[in-house]
Amino acid sequence: MKYNIYAKDIPVTDTMKEHIDKKLAKVFRAIDEDHFTSMDVRVMKERGLYKVEITGHLPGFVVRVEERGDDFYGVVEAIANTLERRIKRYKERARMRHRASAKEILEAIPEVPDEEERGLQITRTKRFSIKPMKIDEALLQMEMLGHTFFVFRNVDTDEVNVLYLRKNGTVGLIEMSE
Repeated sequence: MKYNIYAKDIPVTDTMKEHIDKKLAKVFRAIDEDHFTSMDVRVMKERGLYKVEITGHLPGFVVRVEERGDDFYGVVEAIANTLERRIKRYKERARMRHRASAKEILEAIPEVPDEEERGLQITRTKRFSIKPMKIDEALLQMEMLGHTFFVFRNVDTDEVNVLYLRKNGTVGLIEMSE
């Protein structure tokens, strides 16, 4: 699989590239490489810690994982394991999607621990196009991104909806109305 490596504040050596290749080869055994339309690996060093982000584009979905640590090789191994787990969940959900209803998929999402509260400041702005999709597809996309919420246009109602993880680990759905 060809992928792009982007580095910030750190030179990526051939040994580092070989280690990334080796670990991603393990990931690609979980899913056929041809399923990925593209993949980006970002390597950076922040406050003395290595940070590695991987964003993989599958048809209709984006898988994103991020790991940090003081040992580059340990971080790459951890991120490869996380990516492999997410891809296996993607494959399982894709199989379930054909058999299960949205309610069953909602019940299958694992409980997420509470995060520390953060200040209420806008620190970053992003723009996304809102794609029309079914609720179960939106659930899968939210999980693949590792986000706690997901905004999408519901194919059935043509309205903008928001999926979000609740504090008790369940998933909520917000339907907009006028």
